[in-house]
Amino acid sequence: MTFCKYIFCFLFLAFSMAVHAQEICDNAIDDDNDGLIDFNDDDCICEQFIPSSLIPNPSFEEMSCCPEANEMLNCADGWIQASAPTTDYVHLCGDYTGNTNIPAFAPEPFADGEGAVGFRDGQSSVGPNYKEYVGACLTQAMEVGVTYRLDFFVGFRDDVPGSLEFDMAIFGSTNCNQLPFGGNSITIGCPANTGQYDQLGQLTVSGNNEWVNIVIDFEPTEPYEVIVLGPACAANPQYTLDPYFYVDRLALAEVGEFGFPLDEEGQICENDLVLSVEDDGESTFQWYKDGIAIIGETGSSINLGANIPDVEGQYMVIIYSDENCTISREYEVRVPPYYAPIDELICESDYYVVGSDTMDQAGYYEITILADDGCDSIVQLTLDVSPTTTSFLDTTFCEGESFNLHNVSVDEPGMYEATISNQAGCDSVITIQLGLIGATAGVDLNPEYELDLGASIDIIPSMIDPNLIDFSWTDDNGILIGDMSSLIDYAPSNTGTIYLYSQDEFGCQVIDTVLVRVNKENIKIYVPNIFSPNNDNVNDEFKFFPTIALDEIAKFVIYDRWGNKVYEAENFSDTENTFWDGQFNGRPALTGVYAYYIDAKFLDGSEQILKGTITLVR
Repeated sequence: MTFCKYIFCFLFLAFSMAVHAQEICDNAIDDDNDGLIDFNDDDCICEQFIPSSLIPNPSFEEMSCCPEANEMLNCADGWIQASAPTTDYVHLCGDYTGNTNIPAFAPEPFADGEGAVGFRDGQSSVGPNYKEYVGACLTQAMEVGVTYRLDFFVGFRDDVPGSLEFDMAIFGSTNCNQLPFGGNSITIGCPANTGQYDQLGQLTVSGNNEWVNIVIDFEPTEPYEVIVLGPACAANPQYTLDPYFYVDRLALAEVGEFGFPLDEEGQICENDLVLSVEDDGESTFQWYKDGIAIIGETGSSINLGANIPDVEGQYMVIIYSDENCTISREYEVRVPPYYAPIDELICESDYYVVGSDTMDQAGYYEITILADDGCDSIVQLTLDVSPTTTSFLDTTFCEGESFNLHNVSVDEPGMYEATISNQAGCDSVITIQLGLIGATAGVDLNPEYELDLGASIDIIPSMIDPNLIDFSWTDDNGILIGDMSSLIDYAPSNTGTIYLYSQDEFGCQVIDTVLVRVNKENIKIYVPNIFSPNNDNVNDEFKFFPTIALDEIAKFVIYDRWGNKVYEAENFSDTENTFWDGQFNGRPALTGVYAYYIDAKFLDGSEQILKGTITLVR
């Protein structure tokens, strides 16, 4: 069966001898007295032209292999198993037309062509959340704010309980990487449960051994690029009966693309607007306005003009061919003037132009201009004017500094104007009265000090202006080392510059510096070469004598001549009370020569390793 560009259906125009008359669809009369005339009545049916679908392979005709068993959707080009529960690809190329486990078989002939997809809405052995979905990446992403239509067919099995009605739904995602969804879970349920999909529409559908045409219109809130079809999120109450359904011919496009297009020529305000369709010489035509037949308008074109009474409305034409019909798109005819409401805000010194009119005052205006189609176009303008705002700023700045505010950057006192943009984007002028705060006498510091590593000093300014109230001392790394007017007991480890920051009650700051030189020539340790631990209180211990530059002795070890460790001390700075008393294992060590190892660390981060010998005599 070949997929056609146009879909036709029979137009039901038959008369009925029943008590209630059948609606006749081209006489502009309410024949069945239900208040609905012609194509406003559901009795009048005629399929619209089906546009190209954003869904690839919409009728499942293009395939890489012929399905022979369940779960072979991979054979259908462009389609993806959307969930862990798997749909079934059916095609008349072989003998497989439905799930063999249930069993379930699609109604024939198929809605379009020879391919379709079957899916479950619950499974008796798993539960109601076993739902199967089919998905595809669209040929282009949907546009936000545009109304789309999904026109498709749902297939129903032959009088099988549980498979005669269900809730059909469609879902969208902004990322094709979301196919498939739900990981390996067979009970994830619908795509919306993942948080990555939005439900775009839902409809309860029913049928029996047939294909039912379904139309769902929706307006996307995101630029969806993937679509998934299958059961709605709610549990199917008949899941224990293994419900099974089919889908085919999925036409997804903007609503305005459905229906045969009309050609237009001329302009309504020039009284020469003509709507027409191609005449093949074999078809007949009937024109409609607002769904009601226009008696006598049975040609392939219709002439409209502004001089025709009540010309405004929705026009369409039905084309009959061999007892079949197709319907055109609707064409809205509206006789201007066009009304264009505009709300605009301008600044006090600006103006707004519409056509040849210029406005600079707040108010409501109606301006008539000639549109391109020859009709009047009335602009309904509500104009607001944002006045230039002004303010005054009385402020000061410190001597030796500059004052900066928007477009003002000065180093002298005086009167200035700064211009900024307010919330409306208009000028706001600030008048600045700028005063100067004179400099204080500041502070006087000795420019340089020198001390040995490990020593400390007091840095006291020789003079401090009494107007200075806040003080802070920092080293040349910006680290705070004091917050009084004098820096007491300062013991640096390295040479560097010290900064004294002070400020008066107005926040004006004074900075002075001191260079502190640290002498490191005292990084020394004196180690004796002999001691006599004979308890005569003279040279009874082996100890060494560092300068104040010492930070820590990391290790102090003594070995005998055979390499045995006879004494060890670690991580100490009290060298006066840390020593070897000449004992080994609780007994006096033998007279002789011993080796020592000293690892010394100093306040500036340097390190010395000292090795030598000490003679023990008694």
